[in-house]
Amino acid sequence: MSGGERTWIDACMTRAIALYLTQHSGRRYATLFSDEADGPLDPEHKRMFIAMKREVLRLGGYEREYFITQTPELAAMADVVIDLDSMHVDGRGRSNSSTTEGAA
Repeated sequence: MSGGERTWIDACMTRAIALYLTQHSGRRYATLFSDEADGPLDPEHKRMFIAMKREVLRLGGYEREYFITQTPELAAMADVVIDLDSMHVDGRGRSNSSTTEGAA
C-alpha cells in the first residue's frame, strides 16, 4: 500500500468515527482538526481529499475544520487561511498582526 493510500484510508476512518460519534453520542461537535495529512497525495487526490472533508462537514453538521497544509493549492481551496508566517508576536506574547484571507 502506498503512502497516499494509507493517508486516504486513515483520513476516511478518522472521519467515519467522528461521524459515528456525532450521530450516536448525543453530543454536538462543531469543529474538526487535522494536521498535514495531504503530503503523500498526488494533485488529483488532494482535490478529492478537500471534497471529502467538505462532505464530512456537511454530513456531520460541523461548522468548520481547521487543517494544516503546506500545499498552496489546498490552502487556496480553504474558506479562510490563517498564515502563521505573517504573524508577529511581541515580547509580551501577544500577537500584534495577523493575516486572514478568504478563499474558495
